[in-house]
Amino acid sequence: MTLYLICFVSGAGFLLSFLLFFHPLQQNVTANRWLSVFVFIIACAFVSTYMIITETVISNGFLFKCLNSLQFLLAPSLYISILYFVTPTKTFRKADWLHFAPFLIYVIAESICYNRKESISTFTLFAINKNVSFLIRDILPFMTLLYLIKSYATLVRHKRNLKRISSNINQINLDWLVQFLYILLLTVIIWINDALFELPFLTEATPFIYAVSTFFLAYFSIKQRTIFPFKEKDIQEISAFLENEDFKIIAKENDTLVKDSIKKDITIGYEKSKVFEKEKPQFKRLSTEQITSLSAQLSSLMEVDKLFLDNDLNLPTIAETLGISIHEASFLINETTKDNFYTYINKYRVEEAKKLLASSKMGELNILGIAFASGFNSKTTFNTTFKKIVGISPSQYSKEQKK
Repeated sequence: MTLYLICFVSGAGFLLSFLLFFHPLQQNVTANRWLSVFVFIIACAFVSTYMIITETVISNGFLFKCLNSLQFLLAPSLYISILYFVTPTKTFRKADWLHFAPFLIYVIAESICYNRKESISTFTLFAINKNVSFLIRDILPFMTLLYLIKSYATLVRHKRNLKRISSNINQINLDWLVQFLYILLLTVIIWINDALFELPFLTEATPFIYAVSTFFLAYFSIKQRTIFPFKEKDIQEISAFLENEDFKIIAKENDTLVKDSIKKDITIGYEKSKVFEKEKPQFKRLSTEQITSLSAQLSSLMEVDKLFLDNDLNLPTIAETLGISIHEASFLINETTKDNFYTYINKYRVEEAKKLLASSKMGELNILGIAFASGFNSKTTFNTTFKKIVGISPSQYSKEQKK
């Protein structure tokens, strides 16, 4: 049964890798191609496991060494994939090559010991006790664990950033990747057990967990949506805006700031995000008069035109409607409401939902219908947001209104 599962997971991995590399919907192309590399390496790892079980390692020594070498690319390929998912203008930089240093060091070491029959992956680095030794291959699970932590932090930051530019994030927040990281964490725990403790019940569960994770990844990766479906010019500005999370332009009624000081502050902020290396954006600073005028226009868009009813409303749309930059639109909302874009828009939606829940419309629409009619595109998001703002669920609010 174990040998069958190993062959099955390996074959499924190669198929999923192919589908990700040539994604049928052509969404998040570069990110999915790096993810395909990650899945391909997992499939290769199971081929090497098959060789160990069937005792064909010696007769296929070179192939076995190549498959072991690839495992040092496993964690970096996943992390780079996530970077491409969350960064709209991500390009491969010189610093990214550092992720491949362990792989290159291992390949060089394996080449030096080429004449040896066994792979250097089985070499002992140090002894833990009389029965257990820490081998070179045991570096891999700890290296993977480090990258999982980095990947998780990146996805958490991505979710927070999305709330600065979009009012509905449930389909683009990459929660499926976060859940996939949890599954991988479990496999890493089993991996460490296999390397150091060898608890049999955990070792035997490995193929099952990989089989589940492969199908999980296949389902969500195929149905994923484009993370940043904006115009090219907007994507460039959004990228600079998101990378400069701490960068703010302070508006004052009486402009007494020295221009050189402003220029220095902007330079420091953009050097930090590396955007300044290409071209220094000229953000317009909003005066008190501009804030007052634009705030009135924004309120009109929300209260009169009810722009918040657009399920896919985003910050670039607001900025274009007001005739200002994306950074200025975010600054305007933060300055006048002390909220991010996501919270600002969803407060209007919750107020609209409260009106519908207390009206005769409640008899015509169910909770899901109220959610869509209020501008939400998910019942889960509606319930969570409503309860966070109002303090009770939509159903409870409706019952109270009937009383």
